[in-house]
Amino acid sequence: MTQSLSVKRLAAIAVTVWSLASSATLTAQLIKAPLTDGFARTSSIEMSVDEMLGTSKFREADQPILGPGFPALWIAEIQYKPMRLVRMPVTDPKTGKTSQELIWYLVYRIIPRDYTELAGDGREALVKKLKDPDRDPANEIDPLRATPLQMPRFALRLEDEGAEGELMDEVNLQVQNAVFQREMGRRAPDLKLHNSIQAIGEVSEPVSISDPNPLSKATYGVAIWRNIDPKTDYFSIYISGLTNAYKISAGTGTEQVVEEKVVVQKFARPGDEFLQEESEFRLIDSSDTDNDQKPDQTYPFWTYRPRKAVIEVPEVDSVLRNARKDSNKPKNE
Repeated sequence: MTQSLSVKRLAAIAVTVWSLASSATLTAQLIKAPLTDGFARTSSIEMSVDEMLGTSKFREADQPILGPGFPALWIAEIQYKPMRLVRMPVTDPKTGKTSQELIWYLVYRIIPRDYTELAGDGREALVKKLKDPDRDPANEIDPLRATPLQMPRFALRLEDEGAEGELMDEVNLQVQNAVFQREMGRRAPDLKLHNSIQAIGEVSEPVSISDPNPLSKATYGVAIWRNIDPKTDYFSIYISGLTNAYKISAGTGTEQVVEEKVVVQKFARPGDEFLQEESEFRLIDSSDTDNDQKPDQTYPFWTYRPRKAVIEVPEVDSVLRNARKDSNKPKNE
């Protein structure tokens, strides 16, 4: 796989048109750090003006609620290497017994980003629109009690015919240390490879697209899976915790469906279960026949995905739909 991306692919990753006013449009700017040191893909970042407006925008009863909106909204870019595997002795902490295991892992790095920079030369107009005092919601929102947390998690969904289930990445310091030496041993003095617990941290200041050293604030990590079915040929990785963007839609009855914004990358492993080699892992760029997504979907991409969540906001529907303070103003723009 080449590290360079075609113009068509770049356009697919970024948002193509931003509606800053009823009569003005703007092409979105691609935001991504350089792919170096074997990192092969980037999610870039994607955020629509509608998502930025979040709960400050009035939404009809049949429309999903988007939140939290500017300025509480945040997002990060993620870059990753191809899926890899390593055979190594792993010790069971409960029994103390050591056995040879085949480990799958994905090395990644996260760079916090400013989504308003997607507007390029129109950034000033966009920020002015987002800060418009006339957009203040009718309902008062409680102030933030703590700095939001970045909590990356990786779910591996099996997609072979007849296969079921998802496997979350796990924490194993023994495997983590072995991967670190294999992937970054030469740079050990100035790098740390986090697991999904260690990678949890306060959302830091975004790295500007004009920063001459965009990787200086990157968080490096590894997602680890054990005991994957050796017959697996197709799977997808769903990466969550890179943004606090959410969507709330009406479900059955009074139920509310909560969705989080995630990054999706599809993989293929056209080998067999007998002689497994990491060179068999292929990063999928696009799919013409994807049962869950529209045709010609380009990978990686951002999407919303349902998650288990309990909404503890009283009268959440009326509160988060935020009827405008001035009822004479148009509710939709």
